[in-house]
Amino acid sequence: MDISRRKFLSRTGAGVAGMGALSQSGLSMAMSSPTPIEANDPGHFNYGVASGDPRADRVILWTHFLPEVNMPLTVSWKVALDENMTQVVRSGDFRTDASRDFTVKVDADGLQPGTTYFYQFSALGKDSEIGRTRTAPEGDIDSARFAVVSCSSYPHGYFNVYRALANRDDLDAVIHLGDYIYEYGQDEYGELLLREKRALAPAHEIVSLSDYRRRHAMYKLDEDLKAAHQRHPFITVWDDHEFANDSNAYGAENHNDGEGDWNERKAAAKQAYFEWMPIRENSNGGISRNLRYGDLLDLLMLDTRIEGRDEAPEGSDKQREAKDENRTLLGFEQEAWLHQQLQSSSARWKIVGQQVMMAQRYFINLPDHFGGGASLWLDSWDGYSATRDRLLALLRNEQIDNVVILTGDVHSSFAADLSDNPYDRNNYNRHNGDGSLAVEFVCPSVTSPGFPPVIAEAGAQTIMDASPHIKFAELRQHGFILLSASREQVQADWYYVPQILKRSASSYHARSYRTMNGDNRLQRVAEPLA
Repeated sequence: MDISRRKFLSRTGAGVAGMGALSQSGLSMAMSSPTPIEANDPGHFNYGVASGDPRADRVILWTHFLPEVNMPLTVSWKVALDENMTQVVRSGDFRTDASRDFTVKVDADGLQPGTTYFYQFSALGKDSEIGRTRTAPEGDIDSARFAVVSCSSYPHGYFNVYRALANRDDLDAVIHLGDYIYEYGQDEYGELLLREKRALAPAHEIVSLSDYRRRHAMYKLDEDLKAAHQRHPFITVWDDHEFANDSNAYGAENHNDGEGDWNERKAAAKQAYFEWMPIRENSNGGISRNLRYGDLLDLLMLDTRIEGRDEAPEGSDKQREAKDENRTLLGFEQEAWLHQQLQSSSARWKIVGQQVMMAQRYFINLPDHFGGGASLWLDSWDGYSATRDRLLALLRNEQIDNVVILTGDVHSSFAADLSDNPYDRNNYNRHNGDGSLAVEFVCPSVTSPGFPPVIAEAGAQTIMDASPHIKFAELRQHGFILLSASREQVQADWYYVPQILKRSASSYHARSYRTMNGDNRLQRVAEPLA
């Protein structure tokens, strides 16, 4: 979702024209000025290394090797207990070729829980960088810590957020909630102050498989993102811009005439995503999954965007349509899976990683017989309120405590209590949080633009004044959430970076909230956790 709400006048439309003569990765394609940084050095691991989806006994390891000749090759891998790679505990070979864009993705098993490992790849006499990763713990554990990020538009600024995370040693993993890449062409997404230094490849809007592969490859060349991947395992979900703006199962706002069949474009984007991201592929082609961190937490990762989502409500009757019980945000199969996971979980905390904001943001709150609340944010759970109502009813009726929702998408920071009707004083008390069933933490963007400065401060205050359950709103800063879980609490610390137009590794603490075991509501905290 683009919160700037701009309409772009320079769409390229054709997308795939002239692509037939290119290699699958498209790395040798000549570009018109400005020329982006590309990796044209065959016979090397140009895109660094990455790991992801840690479980107690395994973790995904990823890299890419660009061969000098377009033919299949074998890449060796090894996992060690030391950074010098002398205490090797697992090793093997992986066969890759052009059909998977010469990416390498290994599910390295046979590992020990809660252990830091180092890994490296080799091919044709060349070695990759050495990566660091960590398996999930098992059994009775006391703490876990994650960074939570989303929304990284390459031309809008340097990835200083990723550099700040690369410099941390205290993370179990980085949770990325989507918009890892953006599909727009050059100059199609607002005012770009770093256009010359952060030019896109390809320069046009990405539509075909080779386009999506090439955009993923360009992102993996960024030194700050490479450093974060090399240092920490990532747990990722896609949002809309890995496909096209405001996408759903049946189309997208940014899928226009001349850009081919939506299902073909969606399949191409999914294929490139699974090739280029360190994510474990589900048998059904989806991304919903449960990653367990001992008995402390279940991390439930959802797809609220692509597989099951109906189109967002439009037209004069859109507010009533948003409440239609036959419409779905998750798809009914994924919704049933989520409910079952929440009901069966024995973990202290149930943490849900997903894309779009769940808390209500109504600008008008009417009695139910007039249609209930009216929202401007129908691309979020507000546009699919029956899905939200069923989830919150489950938490209430089954007395499921300690649910924490993590959200990206909106290039803003929010902390909110989650109530089935927070605008009803008899149902929710804004002063002490009585009536709250869960909490939501929304992370800021890495670089993607928020609201303009002139309206960000007033807009945030207006949202909080009108929304008794929204305790914190900040609409323009870039940064990350440091999420720390213990037996007693889950705390979210918002950190912002001072700038994105110059490279920097610094960040500063801005705000903290926590939820205590069994409380299901927010508390303001003065200081971040060390």
